[in-house]
Amino acid sequence: MVTLPVAIKGQELSREVEVSIKRSQMHKHSKRKTDGSHSAQKHRDLLKFAAMMQDSYANYVILGVENQMEVHYAMPVRNMVYDALQYDKQVAMIAADNRRNKRFSSGTMRNNGEFLSGFLRTDKILPVITLTLYFGTEPWDGPLSLREMYSINDSKLLDFVPDYRVQLIQPMTLSEDDFEKFHTSLREVLQTIKYSVDAQKLTEYITQNERMHRLDLSAANVINTVAGIGLEFRQDRGKVDMCKAIEDLKAESREEGRAEGREEGHTKGREETIEQTVAMLRNMKIPKETILSELQKTFSISEEEANRIYNTK
Repeated sequence: MVTLPVAIKGQELSREVEVSIKRSQMHKHSKRKTDGSHSAQKHRDLLKFAAMMQDSYANYVILGVENQMEVHYAMPVRNMVYDALQYDKQVAMIAADNRRNKRFSSGTMRNNGEFLSGFLRTDKILPVITLTLYFGTEPWDGPLSLREMYSINDSKLLDFVPDYRVQLIQPMTLSEDDFEKFHTSLREVLQTIKYSVDAQKLTEYITQNERMHRLDLSAANVINTVAGIGLEFRQDRGKVDMCKAIEDLKAESREEGRAEGREEGHTKGREETIEQTVAMLRNMKIPKETILSELQKTFSISEEEANRIYNTK
């Protein structure tokens, strides 16, 4: 199981990915014509350029994010198709730019291969990294590599078959040190998901975390949705005080408890009054039929309920 994607571990993103249950509007889709009249079109949850910092050097990559509420049992194929379409798109854009700027004029073209592909020998593309954010609380039990999906296990044959690995971020398996690698409100989202299976720990985490006093509204909405907390909060310039929302929820629960207590007390007091009435009428030697009839009329109860109370004495 991958705890943090190997491509990210030990490095810092200059701008972390934004997380949302809804699809991002930045890059709506990757579309590329294939053989015949069919086209391959896939929708990304999020796609953006990112700079991965290490030893003061920035390596630029294209970072894709897939948000999963449930386990996807064909995730390696799904992500591989996304990445392949993105690589294909980069090559097509570079080739179009080469032709538009007439880089194939005499003296610059090295061979016919460059002309036919539109891609120069010196051209380069950016790596594509796809992260899968799994918001579920149940363990991910789907395949994390293409090889796990094959119906064969002949190692000699599989040596000729390329593999593809899913870079999975699963909050339930992350350590506290792993969470520290996230510097935006994504940290609070992931930690809340991890603690959502323990109500007491979740409450302690939210109320004792200073960052929860000024949480981004989008992150608060995600937490509310994926953790199923059901909080009501007021926003202030796009920020939410989750600690206040928790306290309001506690106060509401206490008030509901008091209301239930009052209702329970009222019910208990009413039954005691009926029992006292029965005892008094029986001491007066009033016939049972008359007592039952009076109880039904006076207290608006059924004959069965009147009999039950009468027979308890």
